[in-house]
Amino acid sequence: MPAVETQLLENAFQEFAKASDSIINYYSVLESQIRQLKKEIEEKNSELEKARGYLYNILNSLPVGVVVTHKTNVVFANKNAEKLGSAVFSGTLSNGGQKSGELKNGRGHYRWKRERVVNGAGSNEVIVFEDVTEFEKMKERLERDERLMAMGEMAARMAHEIKNPLGSMELFLSMLFNGKLRKQDKKYIDYTLFGVKTIDRIINNLLSYTKPKTLALMETSLSQIVTETLDFMSLSAQSRGISLEVNTYFNEPSFFDPDLIKLVIMNFISNAIEAMVGKKGSIKVDLKEEEKYAVIVITDDGVGMSEEVQKSIFNPFFTTKDKGVGLGLFIVYNIVKAHGGYIEVESVEGFGSSFSIYIPKDNP
Repeated sequence: MPAVETQLLENAFQEFAKASDSIINYYSVLESQIRQLKKEIEEKNSELEKARGYLYNILNSLPVGVVVTHKTNVVFANKNAEKLGSAVFSGTLSNGGQKSGELKNGRGHYRWKRERVVNGAGSNEVIVFEDVTEFEKMKERLERDERLMAMGEMAARMAHEIKNPLGSMELFLSMLFNGKLRKQDKKYIDYTLFGVKTIDRIINNLLSYTKPKTLALMETSLSQIVTETLDFMSLSAQSRGISLEVNTYFNEPSFFDPDLIKLVIMNFISNAIEAMVGKKGSIKVDLKEEEKYAVIVITDDGVGMSEEVQKSIFNPFFTTKDKGVGLGLFIVYNIVKAHGGYIEVESVEGFGSSFSIYIPKDNP
């Protein structure tokens, strides 16, 4: 091979060696950069995963339900939303242009608000809803207390206004009766006196119902009182083909007036028996503990009540019975309130009712 060609070939090999070395160096640098980028990506992914987990923890710790929807599909729901029924909410609120409102279903009473997701996510929306069932119950109890207090005061004032002239009428009628009158006239006056005394007795009863109850508090067993009262009422129930069931999950002593609490239980059991309306059924009584309260739950499978009736059952003189004055539940309500407790009602027309009587365990 000529010297010139040999030199050219040698030069070519040298250039190739340099190029190879350069490529190897570049590859090493590139490999190092790739490793660094991969490490940075892994770190960023780890940070994103931590941030995502932190965000999920925050969303799951919120005391409200949070739902993200795409059209009618649920994309995300936090734990509180799942517990409260996110599927029901998203389906119910998917139609209509309302941005906020209130919703009631079998689970409770809710307030909700809806906003579109602001990140170019198309038709995604965020629905936030809050369970305000307990708040609404408390609000209803306060409104009922104020209403009953006003009605009680009005009834007491009216009773006093009627009682004053009634006393004078009774006095004058007695004077006439003792005077010189025909036998027939005395008979008429006697009838009139009987009517006046009847009205006076009704007014006295009304005044006693509207007075604050004086409690004879004792530390005793509420479960024993419940059992004794149901034993007393069992014959009346069984004679109508109605079964009584009692479950006691709370047996510790509590402070209450035994006689008045017996009256409360008897009133509710009597109403439950009458609610069966000629059919055989069952009445279930549960005694349990909820925080600072002992709770007596009386459930029947009678005729139930409409929402309008439920709002009025504790009002004085309100009754759905053909024969009744409408003071029974008014008295019961005042007794429980005097103990520092309250009553909750759940009822579905045609399916029965449930009354929960909350009595403080300790001395109010």
